[in-house]
Amino acid sequence: MFLSVGIGTIAYLLTNVLIEQIEEPQIWAITLSLLIGGYTFLTQFMHELENRMQSVEKAESEHSQRVGQLVDSRFTAINDVLNDKLVEIDKVVQGGFAKINEATQLFGLVEASALRTDAVTQLVRHSTQIDPQAPDLVFRFAQAEISRMSEFLKELSEGGNVTYEGEDRDWMLSLTGNCRSSIDAISLTTVDARGSGFVDGSLWTSDLGQRYLEVQRDALDRGVRIRRVFILDRPGLADDPMFMENCFLQKEMGIEVRLLDTRAIPGTRRSSLFDFILFDDVISYESTPASSIDGSIRPTIVTTRLELRATRVKDRILRFKDLYSSARPIHSADENVLKAIDRGER
Repeated sequence: MFLSVGIGTIAYLLTNVLIEQIEEPQIWAITLSLLIGGYTFLTQFMHELENRMQSVEKAESEHSQRVGQLVDSRFTAINDVLNDKLVEIDKVVQGGFAKINEATQLFGLVEASALRTDAVTQLVRHSTQIDPQAPDLVFRFAQAEISRMSEFLKELSEGGNVTYEGEDRDWMLSLTGNCRSSIDAISLTTVDARGSGFVDGSLWTSDLGQRYLEVQRDALDRGVRIRRVFILDRPGLADDPMFMENCFLQKEMGIEVRLLDTRAIPGTRRSSLFDFILFDDVISYESTPASSIDGSIRPTIVTTRLELRATRVKDRILRFKDLYSSARPIHSADENVLKAIDRGER
């Protein structure tokens, strides 16, 4: 502004001198000075306007850059959060699909197995129906039983042998209840805790023995052939009325009962006698008794084993064949012992 006035004043002085020399009217000096000052003012104005526009553009650019950086940082943070959430969701989904795939595979294996599908699914379903409010002991007990059953099925599937510590009562009853063709048993006699001669450590007078006889009766009704050889490993056992009563009871049920005196046992078998039961010639049920220091105390069962190995089962089949062929059926002379029971001569 002041620059334009200054230039206009200088232009007026110069044009005034020039006008006086050429003798032109004073109006031309004023007109030229205004024209030059106006042009100068317009030029200065345009220059300042351009500078201001550049400043505004620069400020706008810086503002836009700051806004863009802020927006980018926000979007980056949001994107990172979304990516983390998507990763978590993906893990959950993948884990869900993995469980579904595993469940599908397991169900496919169940469908393809020889086991009844409904029995396996019932086991799973019933295990999930335990009340969540039940005491912790209930859950630990259920878990222990499931683990025990899992280990049992694993050993059974491997086709070797399955061992139970102590005296079993479920395997023998279940195998008897599910066999289809034959039960062949070698039974060693022992003396029970009362000192009276009996069989298998008083097995037949126990609750287990009575239930065993019941499921054998059912097996006979299904057409299962049952043969049992009692080893007379105690002197005078054949004259024991209680022992003979048990033998005749099983014979009347339909069991093929034979007695084997130790003197009639083949030499190769005499030194390796042990209790075993063959079920359908595919599983051998074997009990191992503890050694008895005092003869008046009935020895306990240390282990019970299911033998599934084909070579071992074949050995038991041949062993039973040898002992069964060497044993004798119950004959008429044995009935005299039984009659003594009726007369009360025990």
